[in-house]
Amino acid sequence: MDTLSDDSLLEIFDFYRLDLILPHEPYWDWHTLVHVCRRWRQLIFALPRRLELQLVCKSRTPVRRIL
Repeated sequence: MDTLSDDSLLEIFDFYRLDLILPHEPYWDWHTLVHVCRRWRQLIFALPRRLELQLVCKSRTPVRRIL
């Protein structure tokens, strides 16, 4: 994965995001990707608007565990 540029990774993340979005759930499971490695975490958190990051908090959401 170190051979892929940041732009290439962002394109892959975009495809992943768009593939996961459902009409009844307009958010995606980005927090799984930030646990892959430090580089992915930094890249994803550097561009939250580009990747449309959202924290979905419901009545008993364990936010600490998600992050």
